[in-house]
Amino acid sequence: MKRLLATLALASFPFVNGCAVSAEHDDDQEEAVEYEQPFTSDVATLMDFTFDGELTSTSSASSTNQIRTQLMYTVGHFNQEPGVARLDRVRLTNVTRTYSGGLYRIRYRATLPVAWGSKTNLPTSYTIKLPKRIDQIGQNAFLSAYGTACDDGSGDSNINNFWYHYRPRAAGCSLAAGDIMVATATAKVSTQNTVAKYPEYHKVWEDGVLNVVSIFGKYEDGATSPSDAGIAAFNEYLSAFRAQFPQAVQSGSGNDISFNADLGGGRKLQMVALLIDNPRIAGAAFDARYAELAPGADVIVYSGHAGLGANVRSMSAKGKFFPGKWQLFFMNGCDTFAYLDETLTATRAKLNADDVSGTKYMDVLTNAMPAYFNDLSDASMALIRAFANPAAPKSYGAIFRDIAAVQVVVATGEEDNVFTPARVIPAPVFQTTGAVNDNEAIAYQSEILPAGKYTFAMTPEGASPGGDADLFLRVGASPTATSTYKCPSYVYNSNERCSITLAAPAKVFMIAKGDKAVLSKYRIDGFKN
Repeated sequence: MKRLLATLALASFPFVNGCAVSAEHDDDQEEAVEYEQPFTSDVATLMDFTFDGELTSTSSASSTNQIRTQLMYTVGHFNQEPGVARLDRVRLTNVTRTYSGGLYRIRYRATLPVAWGSKTNLPTSYTIKLPKRIDQIGQNAFLSAYGTACDDGSGDSNINNFWYHYRPRAAGCSLAAGDIMVATATAKVSTQNTVAKYPEYHKVWEDGVLNVVSIFGKYEDGATSPSDAGIAAFNEYLSAFRAQFPQAVQSGSGNDISFNADLGGGRKLQMVALLIDNPRIAGAAFDARYAELAPGADVIVYSGHAGLGANVRSMSAKGKFFPGKWQLFFMNGCDTFAYLDETLTATRAKLNADDVSGTKYMDVLTNAMPAYFNDLSDASMALIRAFANPAAPKSYGAIFRDIAAVQVVVATGEEDNVFTPARVIPAPVFQTTGAVNDNEAIAYQSEILPAGKYTFAMTPEGASPGGDADLFLRVGASPTATSTYKCPSYVYNSNERCSITLAAPAKVFMIAKGDKAVLSKYRIDGFKN
């Protein structure tokens, strides 16, 4: 049985056997045309749907918020195509509000970026049918009238989730004209589509280590049985990882397991796999663990319920990150393209003065359609296999071909990526691992390095949580453990990072010092910028 990655935050999870994927279009849709497709997805095309809409409501709340409430129904609407809109990036203009007969009437023009699940036969127009009255009374009436005939067949629609299950073209669905807003959207291929973009392999491998954090959510909160679909996916992933990297050394057990593997050629792989209920209720222990792991991670994957967006937003708000550190995030749940907001990009923009958009050092993968628990392991392994072989780099489109097509995976933030297969990935200039007790200090030094810009980073050993080591760095002479040469603690625990410029060839001297009453295990990497 396939189990859908449900996106339910405010009601119990609906058990369903699959998700319907259809390439059909509304009967009243205009003739479609074909375009060459440069979008960074193996399945989808990014399009702009522009239309004039209206709604009615007894609420005097913000017009924008009420429009967004109505547009939430596009999630279920577009899932029938298949596809979904990026709701946080809707552009609203010509918004007006009038009041008559006890109801506010709000009119607007909207442009929605839509991940359309096809490369060909793209529409030039599309008919949108949304509930017209969107206050609580209106939505309850709409659910009462159409919650059975116009849903996805789950049988679990309620006032909190009908927008997700809404299917206006379902067999037997007949929507009364007075209950809906009907708009004909003009559909155009977005100018934001990109051509054959690659992940930033040179940034991933600049320190010689592929560092992966994989977080799996359970199917049911509190589950302990291996038959739980989320726990089963977690176990399947561990088995697949062991089979792919039999040389990997495993540490930990239960819900927190780490692996370290030597990939040859001076390259290493560290993977930490965590099993939680869901990000919203995982608690302080998970938040602290994630805070340790996130700064040094190259790839971070959350696989589980999207929670109608609540889990995606919760994950996006957790952790802190290094400036200048490129990272890939994969929010692998139902319709996560629709739920992604600006939290991560805003966080990254504040870290880096040269990154106004917040995407220069980050790409995000999301799904434009629902996903299944039994596909989670394969999706995570597809990323790891691609990154673990930098000698044969894959574009995003090629990587996505190893992920279930029904998910309609897309990449965003990749528009400023610079990597090409012709690019040489240099080896790091310094690498070491170590461990220090409280107040213990260990000294290191690099070889003589040519003039140029360098970064030295300390990250905690994934299998040894809870430590706190400090990194001191000085050019040409040894720092002391009490000097002012300490690297800034941008984040938590043993995560520290220094950027320096050598005006002339020189050695770089370092000291690692314990600052907590536990053994702090760490890795120090130096690389040229």
